[in-house]
Amino acid sequence: MRAEILCVGTELLLGQIIDTNAAYIGETLARSGIDVLRKQTVGDNLERIIDCIRGALSRCDALIITGGLGPTTDDLTREAIAGALGVGLEHRPELEEELRAFFAKRGSVPTGNNLRQAQLPIGTEAIPNPIGTAPGVLAIAQAGQRIFAIPGVPREMKEMVNDTIIPTLLEQLEGERQIIVSRTLRSFGVGESALAEPIEDILTTAENPTVAPLIFGSTEVHLRLTAKAKNEEEAEVLLDEMDATLMERVGAGIFGRNEETLAQVVIQILRERGSNLALAESLTGGQTQNLITEVPGASDVLAGGVVAYSDEIKEKLLGVSPALIAEHTAVSSEVAKAMAEGAKAALGTDFALSLTGEAGPQTNSKSQVGTIWIGLANGEGTWTFRREYHGTRNIIRNRAAHAALDILRRHLLDLPIA
Repeated sequence: MRAEILCVGTELLLGQIIDTNAAYIGETLARSGIDVLRKQTVGDNLERIIDCIRGALSRCDALIITGGLGPTTDDLTREAIAGALGVGLEHRPELEEELRAFFAKRGSVPTGNNLRQAQLPIGTEAIPNPIGTAPGVLAIAQAGQRIFAIPGVPREMKEMVNDTIIPTLLEQLEGERQIIVSRTLRSFGVGESALAEPIEDILTTAENPTVAPLIFGSTEVHLRLTAKAKNEEEAEVLLDEMDATLMERVGAGIFGRNEETLAQVVIQILRERGSNLALAESLTGGQTQNLITEVPGASDVLAGGVVAYSDEIKEKLLGVSPALIAEHTAVSSEVAKAMAEGAKAALGTDFALSLTGEAGPQTNSKSQVGTIWIGLANGEGTWTFRREYHGTRNIIRNRAAHAALDILRRHLLDLPIA
């Protein structure tokens, strides 16, 4: 079954509201074995909405529309469905009664605008809305395609997707249904092209599961694996097989799966080893500690940290020599090494990470903006690693914090560190 999603609302086009509805609908349809082939967004314009509906009906078996069912004059989805089907609107007395009862429970009466929601395109059915005033619309087009229109309010949308749309569509899929299950492999420190090159043959030829690289924010590249099968168990077998193949080729860059964060993975490895960690941060200002402490149970491994933003604090709390800073500047391998060793000694931990660098937009050292030095100390020695990042101040700081965690992860797992 081929489905499309149409999101209605000028506020979506203007970026005033982030469209989370399409993501939820797409994920829910995929889990139910329904292929989503296209998603469109259109503003509050009758002719353009009609055009989108007619275009979708020429391609898909089911169209899910969200938004435009409210009581105001710019809510045009009912009129657009009627226009696309070549019918008029009709008043439904039973819907008016439901509206009046809804308002009566709240000690008020519906306005004329509210009563617009009792109108539906001729020949369509109302989709019950258990928590709001706007009923949805279920229409069947001439060639048998189904049109579902539901409110854009997320709570109402989710209820109606799960209570009406999915059960209705699944009735049509009896005997042919295959569910779609996805898994995400998450990487840091590997560019999209570098991650894709060793698995190019898989990306271009694999059919079940399929594999696609995706850039996630400013820090990660993901590999999305998508399998189709009769049930979740069969899908997971397919995903496991592909997962193993990918790990053989690009495993060093993969730190976790699905919702696992880099901090979660590092904490788990340290916990399993019975080890603890100290941090010394300059340019990141505690951001690395924040990533770690967002994870429940972080206190099992994180002893503490020092935000040594000024050279004076680096000297007083971490024991960094003023002469060292004068000779090499604070943004240097030598100072990163001394910061890591100072944090490890001060907090008495098994491991320590340090970060110093230039996040910009101006530079106070001889280094260019985006130059980062990361130190890693343990009982066997201390190592430093240089990174060069580009972008805004926040992007540079965020990448630096993640880079420190990834360096520690690779060190703990005996993986190569570039």
